[in-house]
Amino acid sequence: MPPTTKTLSPAELAKLEAAFATDPASQAYKPLAEAYLAMGRYMEAMVVCKKGVKAHPTLADPRVLLARVYADQGKDKKALEELQGALQVVPSDKLALRLTAQLQWKGGERESAKATIAKAFEADGADGETLAAMKEMGVEPPKPAAPPPPPPPPPPVLQAAPPVPMTPANGVSNVVVEANVTQPNPIPVEANQPRAQTQQRRTAPTPAKRTTGSRPAARRPSFEPEESISEQSEISELSAVPPRRKRKESSHGLAKALFFMLIFAVPVGTGAYYGVGQYIAKRNREVNSLITTAQDLLKTDTFHAYKEACKLAEQALDLDPNSALAHRILAFAYTVRWGEHEHDDTIKNRAEENLREGKASSDAKNLSYQYAAESLLAYYSGKGSEGLRLLEDRVKAAEAENRKSPLLYVTLGSLQMNQGDLERARESLEKAQAAAPDDPRVFVSLGNLQRRRGNDGSALGHFNSALRYTKNAHPEALLGTALLVLDQPEPAKGYITAAKYLKQLLEMEPPPSPRQLAQAHMVKALLVSRVSRDIPLYTDEKFKKELEEGTGVAPDAAKANKEIVAQEREATDKDKTNPDLFIIRAKRLFWEAASMPGDDPAATSKFDEAAAEVKKAIEANATVANYHVELAKVYLKKKGGEAQAEDALKKALTLVPNSPKLLSMLGAAQYRLKKIDDARATLEKATEDQKTKSGESRYLLGRIYRDEKKDLKRAAELFDRAAADYYADPSMAAIAYDDLGYTYEQAGTKDKARIAYEKALNADKELAVAYCHYARFLAKDNQPADKDKIKAVAGEYLKLDPRGEQSAECNADMKRLTNPG
Repeated sequence: MPPTTKTLSPAELAKLEAAFATDPASQAYKPLAEAYLAMGRYMEAMVVCKKGVKAHPTLADPRVLLARVYADQGKDKKALEELQGALQVVPSDKLALRLTAQLQWKGGERESAKATIAKAFEADGADGETLAAMKEMGVEPPKPAAPPPPPPPPPPVLQAAPPVPMTPANGVSNVVVEANVTQPNPIPVEANQPRAQTQQRRTAPTPAKRTTGSRPAARRPSFEPEESISEQSEISELSAVPPRRKRKESSHGLAKALFFMLIFAVPVGTGAYYGVGQYIAKRNREVNSLITTAQDLLKTDTFHAYKEACKLAEQALDLDPNSALAHRILAFAYTVRWGEHEHDDTIKNRAEENLREGKASSDAKNLSYQYAAESLLAYYSGKGSEGLRLLEDRVKAAEAENRKSPLLYVTLGSLQMNQGDLERARESLEKAQAAAPDDPRVFVSLGNLQRRRGNDGSALGHFNSALRYTKNAHPEALLGTALLVLDQPEPAKGYITAAKYLKQLLEMEPPPSPRQLAQAHMVKALLVSRVSRDIPLYTDEKFKKELEEGTGVAPDAAKANKEIVAQEREATDKDKTNPDLFIIRAKRLFWEAASMPGDDPAATSKFDEAAAEVKKAIEANATVANYHVELAKVYLKKKGGEAQAEDALKKALTLVPNSPKLLSMLGAAQYRLKKIDDARATLEKATEDQKTKSGESRYLLGRIYRDEKKDLKRAAELFDRAAADYYADPSMAAIAYDDLGYTYEQAGTKDKARIAYEKALNADKELAVAYCHYARFLAKDNQPADKDKIKAVAGEYLKLDPRGEQSAECNADMKRLTNPG
């Protein structure tokens, strides 16, 4: 394993942190991550490494470093996954190869390890660590290749037989016949005849004999079978030549005619064959060019690109109707067009036709488009579970053969997300990202996933990455960013960003799909509603003016309502079948209700209207878990709506069984209803698979065991595991560590409490409540060495919450601790 960096002083570490904060896209991630790794601060190291991976998708270094972080924690499987991602980017990276070999060796894969370390040696044969690893594995460095053997001597040149003098009876030599005159073709060498024997046979013919008698006519070429040619070539006695007869002349004339026919026919046939071959080769080049261009277009993931890809693939089929790949590309492209862009049954029929043709082909290559289309068709037809099951089987089979398809991973992740299995969706989408680090469809899917998980910062980063790789021209990323902003309690200047992105989308050329335009109009209605209600709440007149000009929305309720109606009508005119439009309208009604006092009957009415819109979406497609989540959110926000949320979630679980997200929300609703035992049972079911990462479920279970059941040991186990599950969300990890510290404090385990509180601060340096709890703990522990530390920790809290807006009690305690006199 690569050696870890020495532990740095606090000043040196602060310098690295400042450099990284100043420019996260630079190489500053590397020394900071190595420093965290050396200190055993794995959470921070992972976060920094992941940012390094995003900032440098074409480099192997950040993935190798992330693999080291996993390996140091004993998570060898995840380390190997990251190393595979590194090797897909840079196949010859010696560090990735060496670490892969060491982990394979550790896991008992001895032959694989030896093969991999040999590749590392090929990358750098002088690397000392690679040589040491080879020695440990018993792999000898390959010896230098032997020099090539000298070329064989040239074959002997076959000489024609010398002229044979022909002497008549009077003894005067008056005729000379050369042996090669009687040979119409060279003598073929038989495949199994020894070379020396053949050469000897050709170069040492039987000596010619003299004959007597009258001078014979010149011999004509013989057209006898090939086996007799060699015999005739050695005949030297003229008496051995058969005498000519009339019958033979006739036969010989036919042979002569056939001979000349062949002379003319062979070139003509050869030319025709060559012409046909040239045509086929040209056609194949054209088909391959069309298919390659279509595949490149599909990677941009826009409506226009899908349409153009369909045209090109159709042209490829005109040239080659048997092209399985063209059929499969069309099946996928038409499926996405039907399910995500234009709900036209003609498009669906084209998808189904091409899917049938692709499945009927015996071509076992390039099946990813077919498998993705098959699963997406099932999902968009309301059979989400069936589509997911089909694709999971396909992906498992591919992984068993060490094949990885980013298209299948992103499709699987999207289906898992829509089924409410957010953790497995994350795993699938991260595999897709590792295999295709510049794919906008992957980034948009990750953005939507993190938005549903509540990780808004990560979601925004993924949407921005999709826009960066498409030059700000990806409609789904523009929509996703706008919705993310409008889902915040106080978007402030984010309103301007949302307005800018919606304007860009609505004016885009070539235009987005009808479905995307419809969503943009519905989101515009949400923007108008929120901005028109929020502008009067701001006191800064300059900012109010900036907000009006940046969004084009005035604080005029009547004018705003008129614009909302117009935008929503435009949306439904463009797309009458999209369930997502109901969800967006429900969000507008939700925020309008949330802006009112909780006990206002008008707020209750608005929440009920929002719930009714969500129910319309569920009626259209009940298998989308997120629709049920949105319904539960509405009821949980509504005063006294917990019982309705519980009923809705129970019904949802009959439609989307065992969804971890739905189970987690049901447990939360039951906990708020004080149904503690029901909540515990529900959350235990959500976390019964230990491989499943469900931080929110384990965190709430920890609260139940600590506060309700008084089982501090079990509570500590759950908080610790919750923090690990939240490794991709530092803020939530910090909250879990903070509760873990408080649990250890109650149990009287001071050393563990101190460590847990410090982990909370390391995970999220802006979590004010963690500073408050840690300072209180230190003051209660009353260690002389902690005197200055208490003041420093309390002082950090006051910087984050100077006016006590988060907790007046904490604020007062921290002021007392910073000024004990």
